[in-house]
Amino acid sequence: MQTRRHFIQGAVAMAAAGSSWTAALAQGFPAKPIRIICPYPPGATTDAISRLMATALQTTSGATVLVDNRGGAGGNIGTEAVARGDADGYTLLLGALGPLSANEALYPRLGFNPGRDFKPLALAAVVPLIMVAHPSFPAATPAEAVKLLRANPGKYAYASAGNGTPQHLAGELFKQVTATDFVHVPYRGSGPALNDAMGGQVQLLFEASPAVLQHIKSGRLKALAVTTRERIAGLPGVPTLKESGIDADIGGWYGFLAPAATPADRVAWLSEQMRRALADPLVQTRLADLGSQKVDSSPQAFARLIDAERARWGQLIRERGIRLD
Repeated sequence: MQTRRHFIQGAVAMAAAGSSWTAALAQGFPAKPIRIICPYPPGATTDAISRLMATALQTTSGATVLVDNRGGAGGNIGTEAVARGDADGYTLLLGALGPLSANEALYPRLGFNPGRDFKPLALAAVVPLIMVAHPSFPAATPAEAVKLLRANPGKYAYASAGNGTPQHLAGELFKQVTATDFVHVPYRGSGPALNDAMGGQVQLLFEASPAVLQHIKSGRLKALAVTTRERIAGLPGVPTLKESGIDADIGGWYGFLAPAATPADRVAWLSEQMRRALADPLVQTRLADLGSQKVDSSPQAFARLIDAERARWGQLIRERGIRLD
């Protein structure tokens, strides 16, 4: 009886989704180009994933899909533009950890509410950070690093892309979980932070895998650990923090959302097209090349992730007294 009830409920849900999709098509949607607002500058992982989805969505749906980069204020400017924009299904957001989970605890006020102003469409990727060190750093494993840092409080430093960024939060989470003390040095972006880490001006860095893989392979940096629960294909010999006994899980995650008031039929159409796009083997290969792990791309899973991450990073920011300046 339980199985039959679940089957009936699933059939009803599928019929409702199909009805919404049909309604969207009947209204001639989409009748003009769809824009994905990427709230960060060109060239970053966020931009790469935005453009990958735009291309894949065009292929699966036949719609014209454009990417509009609107960086600034830690992702808040572009995110607010979508929250306050037309809720017609033609303006979408590339959502990320900062503006949707951490920024409400960092900024005195936001022009949007992460939990109320958006409708999740699809989670596209979770990209791990890699804990890397300059080759001169006298530790080769996370355990050795913890022992060294505990024995030398305040002696070593780690770089980040700026206060409140995922790279910064990763370092603070590591310090909290391991009871270590090392100095945070914020930079204006990942590029300068990476350059100084390779130059030895700072010893440690937590950075997205696409940015550091080539430098690890060239020997300019050494990888100590992957910060998510699973190892990545590009660095099969590098353990996770969890494997090393350190319960500090952080990955940069990226997904797509629409304004909350977007009609249900258009939300259903967009979600289904994104699901199909993300299921394409070529798209999966491209995401794997970025270091992404396989994820549940459903809108429900994405909504749960946003809620959980808001609670987790808000608590860390308050406990560690993290400030923007």
